[in-house]
Parts: sequence; structure tokens; C-alpha cells
Amino acid sequence: MTARKLIEDARARGIEIDDTEGCQVWKGEATGTAKSTGPFAGKRIALLVAPEFSDFQAYYLAEYLSELGANLQFVGVEGALWKYTRPTDPDKGLHGMWGMSLNPIPVLGESRSSYVRVEDAQAGDYDVVVVLGGHSADILTTQETALDFLAAAAKAGSVLGAIGEGTLPLISRRIVEGKRCTGNRIVSYMLERIATYVDRPAVTDDKLVTCRDTEHCAEFVRELARYFDPGFDDGRAGCLQGRRIVVVAGEDFEDIELIVPVLELLHRGATVTLATFPAPARARPPLLGVDVTMGNFGSSVPLQEVPADRYRIRPLQEIAPEELDMVMIPGAFCPWNMVAAGTPIEWLKEVHRAGRAIAAICHGAIPLSAADLVAGKQIAGVGACRDHVSIMGGTFRPEASAIVDGALVTGRVPPDVPEFLDAMTYALL
Repeated sequence: MTARKLIEDARARGIEIDDTEGCQVWKGEATGTAKSTGPFAGKRIALLVAPEFSDFQAYYLAEYLSELGANLQFVGVEGALWKYTRPTDPDKGLHGMWGMSLNPIPVLGESRSSYVRVEDAQAGDYDVVVVLGGHSADILTTQETALDFLAAAAKAGSVLGAIGEGTLPLISRRIVEGKRCTGNRIVSYMLERIATYVDRPAVTDDKLVTCRDTEHCAEFVRELARYFDPGFDDGRAGCLQGRRIVVVAGEDFEDIELIVPVLELLHRGATVTLATFPAPARARPPLLGVDVTMGNFGSSVPLQEVPADRYRIRPLQEIAPEELDMVMIPGAFCPWNMVAAGTPIEWLKEVHRAGRAIAAICHGAIPLSAADLVAGKQIAGVGACRDHVSIMGGTFRPEASAIVDGALVTGRVPPDVPEFLDAMTYALL
């Protein structure tokens, strides 16, 4: 992968790239939405979920299946009320293990996926049905409507997929028997008995595509893409090998803007460090004595679904500029806490003086402004950043999905995460 190839790839997916003003701007109607081109173009993909599904998997697949052309729909099994472990709003569909809701996904809206109850879905309408992992997979094995939906999809010739323990309902209906497949420890011992277990991130056998666990979501999406386009290779795997990226993990970060970048940056080969700092206020305090940083919708640092050996956690102030190639700031109110705490802003200034790249999405333009880094720069971000940027001498570009302007990379809002990550990659390459 080269920087030029990233630009060519974006244009092939209908994204406009404006590089006439000394910076690169991702813009146009295709940004932040499901694409009309790619290996899943014209394909309908269902994600089968019940209460307590994997938030991390849902976030990642919503962004990247749609980015590669899929018409994506969550199919919810809502009848298992006995398994709700937290209060829920019946008008918002199901909730994941860490509190994420569907119908629609908060902050994504319907730009990348839609939602339907399983009773209202027709299995034969989908080209692919993927069973998400998390505790919902256990629930699905007890719900005949879900098992019948899977059996009907298989009979109709749909490709079936599963992540981690998502193979449980496929095991219940014996769909995996004799097949080559993978999965996590919850299912691997059973798969070794009734299937051919393969210890790989993602495995395809005929019309079955399985994934080992959440950390391999990126590999799963690419494996599934190759089912429809055997020659598919987006060039992103390992393209950031050797690059060191520090993600600022401040209190009340935007869950999807931290989780999806971490999963995708690991796929691209980067070394990822989550940098924490003491927050002046905590809107969502965890259990007493538990040392975690909380996101807006229930995910936390340490990351609940990513093995600790895949990334590092360090206090922000202990990280020297020469130890990194790029800083990434997620949105929501992590940026507010950076400004309120003060020391993260001084740290950003040091990073900038050292010539390191800084990337920020959504509200992330606020600490860039507070650090006086936006003067003379083109900046993307959520509308709430407009005054911060303009008062500090920057040009706010609400129509831009992502911008690379010198050593600054900025992104607009959660639906623009794929464009933002490509802009980060462009800057690093």
C-alpha cells in the first residue's frame, strides 16, 4: 500500500479527494455512508443478534461491511427477556454486553446499517447471515425463531458467518458439522469433535466463513470479501508495520471512535498504545476501586474484548514524543477532559514541536484548538467545534469527511471513521 494507492482506492469508491489547497480533503456524498462499490456491492448482509451481543463486533462490522459495499441490517431476536442484565428501552432494540443499543446504533444513525426484528425478516432476502459473538450467541441457541431463520438462510443458499462464540447456534443446527472452521475457547473444543477446527483468524469452507474472535474482525471482513471477489486485497493488512500510534483514552471517549480504530490499526500492523490521564470529572464512574476509563456507551479501557497483549496502556505524561509517530484523539467528551485537565494540552504542544503527526476526530478538534495548533489549517470535525477552530485561526470544513493538512489529520463524525483511518494512513505513508 502506498499513499497514492489510498487516494486511487478512495476515488474508486466514489469519494472525492481535493488536494488543490496544499492539503488532502476526503469529501462528497459517498463519505460517511455505505458505499455502492466494493466486493459486497449489491449484497444484503444480516447480522443476527440477541440481547448481550458483542458491542465491539457490532461497531466494527457496521463500519466496514458497509464501507465495502454491503446493504447491512441487524436482525434482532427480542423475545429472550430473561437474559437482559441491564435496563433497556424497548424502542431502541437490543443492548450489547457493554450497553450499546441498536435501532439505530447511537451516533451512526442509519448511514451504515438498519434494524429489523427477526419476525419481520425474510431469510431468503440475504446474501450473507453473520451471527455475532458475545453472550447473545448463547441466547440464540434457545430461540427457535433464530435457529429457524439460520436454517432457512442456509436452505436458500446464503453464506453463513460467525465470530467467536457466534458459532453456537450453527452448532445447534449442526450446520458446521464436517466443515473447516474456527472460533474461540467457548466453542473450539466442540468444533474439534464435530468439525475440522483450524486455529486461524478467519476460515472459509464452501458457504461458511468463521472468525476466531473479536480481535480478528478485520480479517473476517476481508475473508468474507474474498468469498465474493477471490482476488480482493485492499492492501491495508500490515501497511503500517513499524508505525507507533498513541490513542488518547480519556474519560467519556466516543466508543466507536476508539474501538474501531484500534481494531483496524492492529490489522494494518501498527503498534497501539492507549494513553490515559486523570480526568477532572467522571460522567460514568465505574465500580468503586476499579481503575478503568469509561466510554460514552459502556466500553472501557482496558478494552473488554481485545486481549491485553495486543496493545499497551500507559499514562499519557510518561510517553515522550520520540516514542511515537502519531497521536490519535477520539471524540465525545474525552477532548473536553483533555482541555479541562490541562496537562494533556501541554503534552500535545510538545508532540507538535517534535514534528509528530496528530490525528483527531469529531470533538477532537477542540484540544487541537486549545493547544493553538489549528491556525492556518483546514479542519474537519463535528459542528460543535466550529467556533473553537475559527476563533483560533483555523478554517472549519463541515463538508469534509477527513482532512490531511501537514502534520494534522482530522475527521468529521463516527460514520466517517473509515475515511479518517485512511487519512491517518495516508499521512503516515
